[in-house]
Amino acid sequence: MTKESIAEKTRTWAGLSFVRIPKGRFIMGSKEDDDLAWDDEKPQHTLELPYDYWVARFPISVADLREFVQSTAYVTRAEREGWCWVWNVEEMKWEKTEGANWEHPLGHRRGEATIEHHPVVQVCWYDAGAFCEWLDRNHNHELPEGYHFCLPSEAEWEKAARGPKGREWPWGNEFDPGLCNSRESGRFHTVEIGTSSPQGDSEYGVADMSGNIWEWTSTLWGNDRHTASFGYPYLSQDGREKQSAGEEFFRIIRGGSYKDDLKGVRSACRDLDPPDYSLSNLGFRVFVAPCRVPTAGGAAPRGIATGTPQCTSSL
Repeated sequence: MTKESIAEKTRTWAGLSFVRIPKGRFIMGSKEDDDLAWDDEKPQHTLELPYDYWVARFPISVADLREFVQSTAYVTRAEREGWCWVWNVEEMKWEKTEGANWEHPLGHRRGEATIEHHPVVQVCWYDAGAFCEWLDRNHNHELPEGYHFCLPSEAEWEKAARGPKGREWPWGNEFDPGLCNSRESGRFHTVEIGTSSPQGDSEYGVADMSGNIWEWTSTLWGNDRHTASFGYPYLSQDGREKQSAGEEFFRIIRGGSYKDDLKGVRSACRDLDPPDYSLSNLGFRVFVAPCRVPTAGGAAPRGIATGTPQCTSSL
């Protein structure tokens, strides 16, 4: 997809560029014989999302978050606590680092200045939600009726990344280290958003869905890091989209990062973190989707009061 054709398909709201993802079925998860897949990605199934939605072409940047902070005087969780987690490239381990935050993702003492057009990191799930709420307060009038700015469900994220036919990576089924910022690139740090676009874009024209940073979703994993409370097939009404769940419940993250290999940056790969964690390879992307309708299970499909997306086949 060329930059010209992408431009024809985008909408601009709140100063951000969004691409439409059409309603309908897509392949979610991984096949049983996929040697790159983890067990929590199985079984592969066909899921129907019965609504159009939009996804920001790029993750939220440092500059985007700076505008939010300057407008609201918002203080992130990492800033309040005075530390967060930084990946030590030399020792290949996570370190609790004082002074690390979204402006100084590696900490003050490392002399790392932020770069405005890199994806913002060191933001927890609650920080990402606060950003979306701020957009909604100020720009909801720009959106189609019944829609809002939000974090995506992992189903919405995966469809935007791999298209309807279940690509292994956003661009296709053959890994190309030149199309994403993964471990194979050897950088071990973030790069500017859109560096691999449009060649590394998804079928819909969404950029940076593979590597560079992990991205928060709205979806719950459960309260046990080693065992998913909410497995596959994906069912939106089983409680996994409960937004009011406490900090003891892990949230799903997607996309892989600069420290992950080709296996970790696949479109079907799932990982998880506590919602109060801030990491040097974790940020977020904004979606525009139908407002949720609360149910006893936590949340109905976006804008749908009854009838969960259907798992129509196992592939």
